[in-house]
Order: sequence, then structure tokens, then C-alpha cells
Amino acid sequence: MRDLMRRRGLAHLSLRAPAAVVVLVLAACGGSGGGSGAPNAPAPAPSAAPAFTVTLTAAGASPQQLRIPLGARVTFVNQDNRTHEMMSAPHPLHTDCPPINEVGTIGGGQTKMTGAFAVQRSCGFHDNLRDGDPTLRGQIIVGSADVDPDPRY
Repeated sequence: MRDLMRRRGLAHLSLRAPAAVVVLVLAACGGSGGGSGAPNAPAPAPSAAPAFTVTLTAAGASPQQLRIPLGARVTFVNQDNRTHEMMSAPHPLHTDCPPINEVGTIGGGQTKMTGAFAVQRSCGFHDNLRDGDPTLRGQIIVGSADVDPDPRY
């Protein structure tokens, strides 16, 4: 025991406190005092939420119609060399689906995300900088809402 204490740098401790020495030796050895000694299995990785993406290119927005579940968010990816300003319908009020307005101005190469869609409905979106361009318009259909045949871009 004294030899073990000397090797662990504990030679200055008295043998009158054997319980304390055992605890210190176990702590120095990394003993946990419980369990089978088998390593803990890593926690499973959380499942990733499905990705909902609208890509902006020189050809326009794609897809122009996207169905998402209630509470989801949509990522806008600008692969165009132009800046876009993605807003909710109708122009110029932008009041139908405020989560879309969180995207706002998105420069070339940038990615931005909408807020969470908390209302089941069809949400028109458009590029506010080019509000007359039909290729930069689309709809996000939330939950089981019907597609809006006239989203009032």
C-alpha cells in the first residue's frame, strides 16, 4: 500500500485514513465506482428536420410552389448574382404571411430563412425589387391549405 501511495505521489498521507486513500487512489485511476466498466454508448443524433428550400437563380424562383407542414420554416438560397428582396403577398403591403418577410434582402450567394409558419394557408411571395417578374413569384402552402389560384402577388 505504501509503495502504491508513493507511486501516486500520496506518500505524505497517513495510513490512519485508509478510506480517504482508497477514494483518492480510485479517483486518480479514473475509477467511477459504479457500472460495468463498459463505455457509455453515444447518444443517438437527433433526426434532422426536413429541409424546405426555395432557390433563386437568374431563371427565377424554384420551386414556385412548395408545401410545408405547419410550424416549418423555408430557406431561401440566392444562387443569382443579383440581390433579391423576398416578401409576402400582396405587393406593396406584404401582410398575408409575415414569416416570409423575415427573409428580406438576400444578396448573391446568401442564404436566409423565413420565420415559422403558424397559420395554415397559402402564402404568396415575390421579389419586391422586381415585383412585376413572374419568375420570381411563388406560393408556400402551409399544412393542408388549398393552393391559392390568385395569390395577389
